[in-house]
Amino acid sequence: MKITSRGERLGRWIEANPIIILTMAALFTVASIHFAQTITMETETETFVDENSRLYVEFDHLFNDRFGTESIVVLVEGDAVTTPEALKAMERLTRQMETVENVLGTVSIAEMVMDAEAQETGLRKVPDSQARVDEILDGLEEANPGMMNAILPDRGHTLISIDLPTSIPMETMDAILPEAYSAVEMAEFPAGADTIVTGEIALGDDIEREMNTSMGTLLMISGLLMVVALFLVFRHVHLPLLPLPIVFLGIIWTFGMMGFLKVPLTMVSMAAFPILIGLGIDYAIQFQNRIEEEFQRGGSIADAAIETVAHTAPAVLIALIITGAGFFSLFSSAVPMIRDFGLLCLIGIIMCYLSSLFVGVTVLYQMERGRSNRIGRNGDKRKEKKSPIGPLVVKSAAFVIHRWQIVLAAAVLLSCAGLYADTKVPIETDMMEFIPQDLPPLSQFRHMHNIFGGEDQLNIIVQGDVIDPATLRWMDEFGDYVVESRDKVYGATSLATIIKGYNGGTIPEERSGVVAVLDRIPEEAKYQYIDGHDTAQIILDIGQAFDNLGQVGAERLQNEVDKDLIWFEPPPGVSVIQTGEMAVMNTVIGALTTGRMRMTLIGLVLIFFILLAIYRDLLKATMPVIPMFIVIGWMGGVMYTTGMKYNPMTATLGALILGVGSEYAILTMERFYEEREKTDDAMEALFTATGSIGAAIVASGLTTVFGFSALIASPFPMTSSFGIITVLSVVFALFATFTVFPVLLIRLEYWRGHKAEVKARAASLLIISLRRLKD
Repeated sequence: MKITSRGERLGRWIEANPIIILTMAALFTVASIHFAQTITMETETETFVDENSRLYVEFDHLFNDRFGTESIVVLVEGDAVTTPEALKAMERLTRQMETVENVLGTVSIAEMVMDAEAQETGLRKVPDSQARVDEILDGLEEANPGMMNAILPDRGHTLISIDLPTSIPMETMDAILPEAYSAVEMAEFPAGADTIVTGEIALGDDIEREMNTSMGTLLMISGLLMVVALFLVFRHVHLPLLPLPIVFLGIIWTFGMMGFLKVPLTMVSMAAFPILIGLGIDYAIQFQNRIEEEFQRGGSIADAAIETVAHTAPAVLIALIITGAGFFSLFSSAVPMIRDFGLLCLIGIIMCYLSSLFVGVTVLYQMERGRSNRIGRNGDKRKEKKSPIGPLVVKSAAFVIHRWQIVLAAAVLLSCAGLYADTKVPIETDMMEFIPQDLPPLSQFRHMHNIFGGEDQLNIIVQGDVIDPATLRWMDEFGDYVVESRDKVYGATSLATIIKGYNGGTIPEERSGVVAVLDRIPEEAKYQYIDGHDTAQIILDIGQAFDNLGQVGAERLQNEVDKDLIWFEPPPGVSVIQTGEMAVMNTVIGALTTGRMRMTLIGLVLIFFILLAIYRDLLKATMPVIPMFIVIGWMGGVMYTTGMKYNPMTATLGALILGVGSEYAILTMERFYEEREKTDDAMEALFTATGSIGAAIVASGLTTVFGFSALIASPFPMTSSFGIITVLSVVFALFATFTVFPVLLIRLEYWRGHKAEVKARAASLLIISLRRLKD
């Protein structure tokens, strides 16, 4: 009652101050547009791993800053790949790219051929004779087959690697990409030597461009679908499309808050906006539906607005808090982009609630007041428009209540089976499966992989006196040991490998000899293996480990190498640590696997205790949680039977179901107890509540479904599958709200009434017994 009286005061303030509200909304919108322009997009390691974690510190400072490289790759293929003309074109290309700022170096067969020619003739140039080129290549393949196979798997394919440090900003890398395209053209490759610019940088550039394009498209599709939904299920009210501009206003405010709070946009968080449209429009619909209902009862529009704010604002606020609790559980994830997604959703639902409560009610009140004045001048011709959905919802409630044992048994059994099946749902570990499969750069990237094989690797950082001959011999022996003992490790390269390659296949016995060899080695040949004199790197080639072994197998291999490092102990004063992208990915996939159920359970517990604090009633706190837990089980079963996989977005499914679905249950329960105060008949209260609010819930549910459906149109498979799953989740949540939840409401109310009746009868018998004893 206290909340309602506060709601009444708020309602009177909104009714009396439309100019202040609209002016403040306009100023906030202008500020939001300004701050929205400062939003940054992130696709780097920080979106996967917490910057304060030990894993990130080891990866970023020991590996990324010192040895991390990204490559622009030029694939050369055809019949004339190893001709002197093609090698000279490669040399022109690499010479031009090495003059570009931030390019660490280049790797190509042209460089190797020229180095070999310089050793024999003293002239560093590409030989003019094909026979001489073939002779040099045969010698290189015999001397170092592993390295040559990585760059020249056959005489019809080779690649040129243009290496950049990962420590430079992504914008700088993207700026170098056009330089590479230009250099390829200016190099003038001969006929029979076709070129393709590919690699992770080229692919990432196109992915970012596609993300920017697809987000605008998704928002447009989402808006169009919602127009259709509102016309279908909300046309019984005046101004059925009004919720749409109201929710888009909330989205603009959300963009502004993102920029102001410096929340980045990631591959996961870009899917939040269709979700927020679906959730936000629900708030606008609830306010508009109630104000129409109050107005049609015959009172003034001012009273209708006040009553709406008094009763609907607290109910929707409770629903928002519970939705927020579902999203708040995402903060427990170890993956930063999942936490950013949760924060963005929290900001979004608050902004959409504020736009619906203040701007939505104000605009509707002013427009309805004008319509009311016109009606007043022409005589009262108001006709109450009824939605056909309300009676259908009442019939549905009556049907399930009369068969409540079957309904509850079926719901619980299916949920338990689904929860078990959910543990068998696999996780998608191939990052390439997350992006549009018809993206031309992806096809080129995969073409390169099919020719040159996988590039998964384990990275071991060695710290200490790394140019000491004893340390170099340990690196060499450890690499040989791992390759021999682990059949999934196909090769090992280190500083020792490079020194042996430039010293006739041996490691110098003295430190001075090592220094002399290092001085002769070109920087571009050694920068991946040594940083200063105290840090070096061993690279273990594990092929396409994620594809061949899966995440579990790749993690097991990583753990086995850790054991090898303990057993094959380095020299005194030398420390070793395994890090790199494989370690990061194993941790991220593990976090998604183990964190999924934890996030869901945290959300359930949070929602329960928040409801308990609000209602101070154990039954009211429990009832909205039960149907959502059942829906989570159903969705697990659906994912298993349809062969779907979890990914970084669908891992948030449990929290999303709690956030979206619990709102419908809470709004229904709030209206039920509001009607219960007016009658002693629980069944009558239930039918009145479901009949009144059913149309609004179905309208908001279907608009949410239509909003989420826009995600299915995303070119990103990760987002598209997320759209399918969320649409099914909302449909199941609606179904549970109108089948399982009425049964729970009425049975628990009967149990509560029966319990009270038993207590009253017991108290009455006690009084009678005491009186008899007294007499």
